[in-house]
Formats: sequence, structure tokens, C-alpha cells
Amino acid sequence: MCRMIAATGRVEMAPLMEALRVMALNRNTAYDHELRSKGDALHHDCGWGTAYRGGDDLIRWRSASPCYEDPAFDALAGIETDLVILHARRTVARDTIAEANSPPFLTSWKDETWAFCHNGEVRDRSQLSYDAAFAPEGTIDSEPLFFHILTRLDAARSEDSLPEILGGITDFTSVNCFLARPRSVLAAARMDPATPRPAYYALWQGRGRGFSVVSSEVVDGLDVAWEAIPDGGAVTLSL
Repeated sequence: MCRMIAATGRVEMAPLMEALRVMALNRNTAYDHELRSKGDALHHDCGWGTAYRGGDDLIRWRSASPCYEDPAFDALAGIETDLVILHARRTVARDTIAEANSPPFLTSWKDETWAFCHNGEVRDRSQLSYDAAFAPEGTIDSEPLFFHILTRLDAARSEDSLPEILGGITDFTSVNCFLARPRSVLAAARMDPATPRPAYYALWQGRGRGFSVVSSEVVDGLDVAWEAIPDGGAVTLSL
């Protein structure tokens, strides 16, 4: 499934971009998981996207091309920001590869801009429902999951509210996710308890000098101390 990374604070885009590239290419030597042995047969090559803080709002870029081949991805190095999420998509449903299906998804809700990405799959989408104000543009499960969450989220207690919402979903591989607004990223970890790939579906958090980060994998080059986010838990990266 997908790889993703988020950071707030003294953000340096180049090492975050490199971290996403090596994860997308399945060449990250800093962290082992159950699908590492697949090597180049496990490229996350189905599109990429980012949402970052520009001024007082979130700005999104996305593409249906692999991040490690797309010149537009390289252009991210020139961005100056203090909040960013990055996502590299992988799916076996190759007919869904399209910019409209490349997370993160972006919407306005209750007078605020929100961005969202997740990894894994909600197998039974009938579990997902949302306010009639929302209208998905793409065809994959991630956007309805986003709207399902926003419809129910108690923003005043989001670190508790988001895991409660995800806890109501029962047929899935993973619903690890990043939910961003202009001054924070909420990261939640939840995988199928019966998964044979607990390392692949883990989420990790780290703190460096002046910044915080959450990633699908422990990665080199960020100079942080990593620890796993407990399954069912959530953390907030705030400015």
C-alpha cells in the first residue's frame, strides 16, 4: 500500500523528499518490513501528492506519476514551509491511477481547510458515510474515509475523537492516516489486528531539533529518535 511522511516546525524539504523516494522505491535500508524482500517489484508508483502550509492556508500539489520520476516532485525542494504531508501511492487496481485519486485530498469544512491521506484499504465502503455537503472527486476509498472522519470529528478533542472514529471501521487492512489543517497534523495508527504485515503497516514518530515528524517507516537522514505510535493511538504535530 502507500507510503507517507509528515513534518511540522523547522521543515527541510530535501530530506523529506528523499525519505519518500527511498520508501516509494522500496530501497529504505533504515527499516525492515515484511515486503522489503520484493525489492523493485514493490515500487509505490501510482502517483504522489503533498499538502503544505503557505501563508495561513494549505496548498496542494499532486500527480499520477511516480514521485521518483516526476520533475514536478523535484520542484518541491524550493518550497519553504513549516507544515507538510507527503504521500506516495501504490495500488493493485491500476485502472484507478489518476491525479483525482492521488492523495492528499483537500476540502473546506466548518470554515477551515483540511487535507487527508491514508495507507491501507477500507474493503467494505458501506461502512463509510458522510455529510451531504461532501462530493468525492475520485473513485478510491480514501476520499470517502476523509469525509466520513470530518463528518464525525470533534475537533476540540481530536486526538481522542479520530481513533474513536477509526475504531468503528471493521473491514480494512489499515487506516493509518494524516489529517492536516493549517497549524497541525493529526496522525493516527490503526491496522487490522490480524494483519500478517505489522511492520509494513506501522507508523513512527520522531522529534529533531526544531521539528517533529511521522513516517510510514523509520528513515535515515532526519537525525531524529524514532518510536512507534501504538496501534489505535494518535499524535498531533503542532506549530
